Amino acid sequence: MKHSLLKIAAAAMMACTAWNVSAANPFADVDESSWAYKAVSQLSEENVIEGYPDGTFRGDKNVSRYELAQIIARLMQKQDLSDSQKETVQKLSAEYADELTSLGVRVSELEKKTGNLSVITELRVQDVPRYSNIFKSNKEKYDELSLRTRVNVMANVNPRSTVYGQLESFTSLNGKDVFDPNMYSWKSEDDDSIRGGHGDSEMHMNRLWATYHFGKKQDTSKLPFGPSKNLIGIGQFPVKMGVTGYTYDGQFKGAFISFGDYQKGGRFTIAHGRATDINYNYTGPMMRGIKTTKIVDNSIAKLAGGITSAVANNPALPDAVKMSLAQKLAGVQAQVASTDKSTEKVSYVKKAIAGLVTSKNPIEQAIGTQIASSDSFKKATEGLASLTSGKMGYYDDPSSTLYPMGSDTVMGWGEDEDVPVTYTSYIYKKPMNWEFHAYAMQANGPVGNICKAYGFAGAYYITPKWHIQGEYVKNMRKLPLNNERPYSFNYGLHYGTTNILQKGSYQIGLDYVYSQAGTYFGGSSDAITDQYMGHVYKNWNGMKNVPAYFADKIDGIAAFGAEESNKHNYGGAKFFLAKAGFVPMRGLLIEAEYGFKAEDMGGRKMDDMLMLKATAYIK
Repeated sequence: MKHSLLKIAAAAMMACTAWNVSAANPFADVDESSWAYKAVSQLSEENVIEGYPDGTFRGDKNVSRYELAQIIARLMQKQDLSDSQKETVQKLSAEYADELTSLGVRVSELEKKTGNLSVITELRVQDVPRYSNIFKSNKEKYDELSLRTRVNVMANVNPRSTVYGQLESFTSLNGKDVFDPNMYSWKSEDDDSIRGGHGDSEMHMNRLWATYHFGKKQDTSKLPFGPSKNLIGIGQFPVKMGVTGYTYDGQFKGAFISFGDYQKGGRFTIAHGRATDINYNYTGPMMRGIKTTKIVDNSIAKLAGGITSAVANNPALPDAVKMSLAQKLAGVQAQVASTDKSTEKVSYVKKAIAGLVTSKNPIEQAIGTQIASSDSFKKATEGLASLTSGKMGYYDDPSSTLYPMGSDTVMGWGEDEDVPVTYTSYIYKKPMNWEFHAYAMQANGPVGNICKAYGFAGAYYITPKWHIQGEYVKNMRKLPLNNERPYSFNYGLHYGTTNILQKGSYQIGLDYVYSQAGTYFGGSSDAITDQYMGHVYKNWNGMKNVPAYFADKIDGIAAFGAEESNKHNYGGAKFFLAKAGFVPMRGLLIEAEYGFKAEDMGGRKMDDMLMLKATAYIK
């Protein structure tokens, strides 16, 4: 038997809800003076009924048994039904049992239904380039096509206590390595073992935490994820800094307390624990150190090679003189290779040039004097001297390990790689109008000597569609890398808002990101941002996974007559990031991002980057 949708809505409203409507009219063809307006509006607000993509309700349209079963199924999910209302829905569920079964809905024991356990499966397919060298002048990359699977579980222990969990795995779909912040491959020079990590398709616990809701008891009948205000939590929980999460968007192991509501109004939070989603290939060498033997050898070879090339390409020199100089420089490189002492390696180069200056051959003497007095040679030898003397960093032995962030930041290999952190924030939200964030973060232990930061962020809706956003982060620690207290900022303009529950919703936007080296804390919310701000060379002069901020500086100080010797700032990134998202159906989000006009703080151009991804949520 066919029924009109308006009659069904009115009957459902009378049977199961109270008259309490404050929402705006959700459908263009339901007049506010209509007898059915209150019923239709409230049931729409509570997601019991839906309209059509064109924004209409079409209440006079007949509905099928299957469509009616969908409405009954949603009524069965409601937690605030009285005994008589449950009885009414029970009778309806018995009448439409076959249709409800096809929807996967249990129809028995409705009166015992508590909704204690919720499970949402999240599947994300992503295609993004991964770089061994991101700079346009010498780029190396491969395509990563991957599947990320997350199983999210929420259990209501009681009205005040909730447990949350998330299992996660990464699977390669094209046989290429998949990046996972916790699947690093930075190796100790003392052995070949890979430090930590998750295997391909290996399921691991990404989040597991419990919360307790204190203070005045909150009505959670319309809250799908439990209480949202006045929470104490413990375990491994998510933390996002700012509006975009470019600075950090990952997990903490520890505890937090939060005063206020995270959905709207003001909220003050203090969290203490360990940041787990750290790009360890990028941050590890800061704390664990880098072996210097290869670094100095490569730098000396680069300097000697630069001098040899300059001599060989000088058209004014006779071939006999070029050959003689080449033999002498080859002898210097042999001496360099024969000693393990870094200071002696630099000394051999200086002595070789000094020998040319005092040569009895006037041509060699002129060449030696020209080289020794050049700014390029002075900068290179001074840089190598600072590298081997410990002025650029701290050595446990001048011929052994360099700690680029100084002696106070040394951490041993046996220690936990997660970074201990205390984090606090104040956030005020007026949904779809504006929001403001103020936060501070202090790393604890040795890392605290290079990481103590604060930040501000905000978003403002100019119209219901257009909104702007901006963020600023300052690291108050002065870092030896560029001898500065670095900062970063980003701002953007966006149109529309994607809502995974609203078919047809979309968003487009453009952000500009400026991040000096030392304000990227190793775990962004975005794969493109991660690679621009935290680039790592997979192979640098025979060394595996060396951060670009460090490698570029070493190349710069050892350069002879090269562009790198004129650079003053290393690492970091500044770039544009265009974004687009679309929800073609409830539970499916399709996104595209494009990074362009990217370069590091020294002006080196980075490759443009396109990322595509689709995320499905299954309940």
